[in-house]
Amino acid sequence: MAVNDSVAAREIRTALAPQYFLEGMSEVRRARLLNSASTHAFAAGQTLFHRGDMAESFFVVLEGRVKLYRLSIDGDEKIMGLVGAGESFGEGILFMDPARYPVSAQALENSRVVAINRADYLDEIQHCSTTCMAVMHKLTARIERLLDEVESLTLKDSRYRVVNYLLELIPERATGPVQLCLPTSKSAIAGRLAIRAETFSRTLRQLAENGTIVLCGGRMIEVPNPKVLRHALRAKSAGVAS
Repeated sequence: MAVNDSVAAREIRTALAPQYFLEGMSEVRRARLLNSASTHAFAAGQTLFHRGDMAESFFVVLEGRVKLYRLSIDGDEKIMGLVGAGESFGEGILFMDPARYPVSAQALENSRVVAINRADYLDEIQHCSTTCMAVMHKLTARIERLLDEVESLTLKDSRYRVVNYLLELIPERATGPVQLCLPTSKSAIAGRLAIRAETFSRTLRQLAENGTIVLCGGRMIEVPNPKVLRHALRAKSAGVAS
């Protein structure tokens, strides 16, 4: 359900203000684009779009979490991404012809998103090279990250994937104890890492048993010393038992 009122307009401005795809855009063009954007609410389990649907919009998550996935011919699900508040998704459709969503999207929990119309956005950036470069830089970075993920999923074992995922949740310069809250269910994270849910839970227990992490109940995890976790990743990468 779309919501268009003054409250929604303020919410859209706040949510989109820091987004990279508005970088370098003039205030006039930005205002026109924000005016055409809309907010939508989805219940947990509700589908935003299916793979192959005509793509009219890309999105920014206001609240909640959205799963991006594909289904194999046999019906097996492969999670391509988990997107949370403040994150964007679907921008790849900007440069497709015809524009069709390459994945399906489903709300993992009650969620709200901002939809930015593809045609309106393309109209606004035709004469703004700074904005175009910002978008291309971001999409290129995503491609590089996906290549790293392909390497991890094909060449690295489940323990490496889990440790690497936990490190992605920790600020790069953190040295002291860090409290983590897994952003979504363990089963969804396991799907993202292309492992079984029980494998993910077992790996967490193994890391807890050797003191690398502390399981605090639910989604909460404490990392007493991030350096130890980083060492575990390097050891697995080098093929050394940790």
